[in-house]
Amino acid sequence: MSFIVAETETRERFNESRLLLDELRRNGPLPLQPLTQLQKAQRGLWLVSLYAAVERSVNSCVEAALGIISSEGVKSADAVSSVHSIFHLSKVQSLHSCGRGSIFDKTITLLEASSSDDILGTIDNPLASSLQNVDSKTMLWVLRLFGAPAMTPSQAAQGRINTLRERRNAVAHGRESAAKVGERYTITELENIYNSGDEVITEFSATLKYHCVSKSYLRRTA
Repeated sequence: MSFIVAETETRERFNESRLLLDELRRNGPLPLQPLTQLQKAQRGLWLVSLYAAVERSVNSCVEAALGIISSEGVKSADAVSSVHSIFHLSKVQSLHSCGRGSIFDKTITLLEASSSDDILGTIDNPLASSLQNVDSKTMLWVLRLFGAPAMTPSQAAQGRINTLRERRNAVAHGRESAAKVGERYTITELENIYNSGDEVITEFSATLKYHCVSKSYLRRTA
């Protein structure tokens, strides 16, 4: 996947959430009238839909970054150390699960691969299982793995994304009903959450894209 494809998918997901939010606004209660149970549930489920757009966007950006690096024919020894944790994950897992009797042999295998002329490449997303419950902290973690600088969206936007994950989990895992979650939010507050998601994802994508296109994942030579 390329970043062009990833960005297109992101916009499609966010546009879908935008259309749903516009529909909630049109069908909202009259001034000073309470929300119905259906309207409360719709707002709670909208939060789930926006979270889905955020999570998929993060995964799409990571897949694009992996695709770029894999296509560049980069030698393992030439990449920054943090990238090795992604591309040599199988060896890291082998080291993690081995017994004391083989720990030194497994360590040698990992270190030799890390400092070798082997070309970095993967057709899968080794981070996929770690990107199923994302928030702004997850995105900062991903950037560190790629050796990229931290993104700097507003603290308010990051906070709303973290809360979005929590509210989505409350609905998805059955701790609260969609109506119970949705009754807490006005349309204006939902709009703020949407804008925060757009802000954070846009900066995450731009930061990771520039890092990969500029080949900043390569070690600096003196």
